[in-house]
Amino acid sequence: MESRDTDELIVWAQALEAYARDWDETFEKRPGYFTQEFWYLLVGCMIANWNGRPMTMSQACQQMKSGSNRTREERIKRAVDDGFLVKERTGDDGRTALVRPTPKLEALMVGHLRRTRDIIRTALG
Repeated sequence: MESRDTDELIVWAQALEAYARDWDETFEKRPGYFTQEFWYLLVGCMIANWNGRPMTMSQACQQMKSGSNRTREERIKRAVDDGFLVKERTGDDGRTALVRPTPKLEALMVGHLRRTRDIIRTALG
């Protein structure tokens, strides 16, 4: 590989590592949240809510890429218990549950995304 290409890839790899480290710091280095599955869940729920279409419990479970239904539901329960997500009953019969980000999660994620956006911009600059 060319030296320039290698140098650019090193900068990019460092930016990606900084993104991962910032995620870890954002969630107080809780190893349970430093997983790909929580990333898909938390980011997906937040974006869906921002778009005015909060996810149902089923959609939130499908957002995760692995684990049994029980494991996926346990992840959501942990995020609810830790104050990152809230489940709301909706519909005439109250059988549909929506999963929304809490203001706590939204503040953490906005900070994380802004910081890491700047890291990536610098790496690409």
